[in-house]
Amino acid sequence: MRKQRGQTIVAMMIVLVIILVLVVVFFGVRKSGDSPRADKKGYTNLGLVRYSALDTKCQSDIQQLRLSIKMTHDSNVDEGYPATLEDTKLGEEFYKCPVGGEKYVYDPATGEVHCPHPGHEKY
Repeated sequence: MRKQRGQTIVAMMIVLVIILVLVVVFFGVRKSGDSPRADKKGYTNLGLVRYSALDTKCQSDIQQLRLSIKMTHDSNVDEGYPATLEDTKLGEEFYKCPVGGEKYVYDPATGEVHCPHPGHEKY
């Protein structure tokens, strides 16, 4: 009886096909400009996941800013809302959108803050 050593070409082809299928699933590239996002970022599946995580970080940062503005206002009711976002003393990473890098829009008269990045209007 003869021993078979090493892999056959058929086994190698099967492994390559499986790897190719996984690459297409994870790194599947869409046509240029075919991103489902409003800002047209994230052309691969992994890119979409990355930008989705950054969207969540943007929501979290804005929520933290709103809570800090409310706490500052509640502790100094006579002074009103903070004059700038920097008065909340949260840190530089909280004052701009992690996706596009735009500074958050803040109205010191009402204490409202929102993100100007396309697709973040609802935040």
